[in-house]
Amino acid sequence: MSFFGHDAVLVDECPRETVAEGVRLERRSLLRFSAATISATLAASCSSLGRRDTSTPRRGAAPLAEGSLDLAEFLTEMYPRAKEFIAAGGKHEEAYLMTVGALMARLEPPTPAQTVSEMLKFQSSQGSTGRDFEMWVVMFDLEPGKGFNHHDHRDYNGIILGVEGETHVTSYDILGDTLVPPQGETFQIRQTRDDRILPGRFSTLGSTRENVHELKAGPNGAVVLDAFTFLAPGANSYFMDVEPKPRDPERRIYDAAWV
Repeated sequence: MSFFGHDAVLVDECPRETVAEGVRLERRSLLRFSAATISATLAASCSSLGRRDTSTPRRGAAPLAEGSLDLAEFLTEMYPRAKEFIAAGGKHEEAYLMTVGALMARLEPPTPAQTVSEMLKFQSSQGSTGRDFEMWVVMFDLEPGKGFNHHDHRDYNGIILGVEGETHVTSYDILGDTLVPPQGETFQIRQTRDDRILPGRFSTLGSTRENVHELKAGPNGAVVLDAFTFLAPGANSYFMDVEPKPRDPERRIYDAAWV
């Protein structure tokens, strides 16, 4: 089952929507994805574009500055780096994720309304209306003990920042010669991390490294902010069923199959 589609159409709906059991997407306007079972909204804006120093010509993204960032400033810093990363075919992905993580560590937590309005402004400044934009920032509100079951992130990577509460993130690698095993066949995944994400802390996933995870809120619920970078048009996610008992307990290897 598709989890997160990259083909989007902007519509106006109610301020909050349930996208999975116990998970609400925080937004005012909604980007509805035609191939997906959930909807994603976007955050950040171009309001700080004028703050860049253009007196000295340069190539590529500027060096990282210091100090706190609001959501608009974060997008302005992240976007050129995302474009460079995609243009390089995803080369040096771990360095890129650490750079985005360093920016997120300086981010002042936005409100749901800011998460939507600022991103829409930023997209508009780049001549985009949400279709095939290179990066998205999405805020999710998770009820206690709820979240997203095991799913992959095909052709994209991401960082999850804790905003409120506590989130349990369990990460896995898909084993074998292909990142996308055939539908209907059982394959194996290996647990690599078991994290508790608190406010101000983050978890990363690569386009190949730890591309599968499960995410559940703690006993008091949680709010998380996700920043995704897409390496290919139509990048998507799919849920999988995972056997609760590992086939290899010592190596934490589990049998899995696409839903």
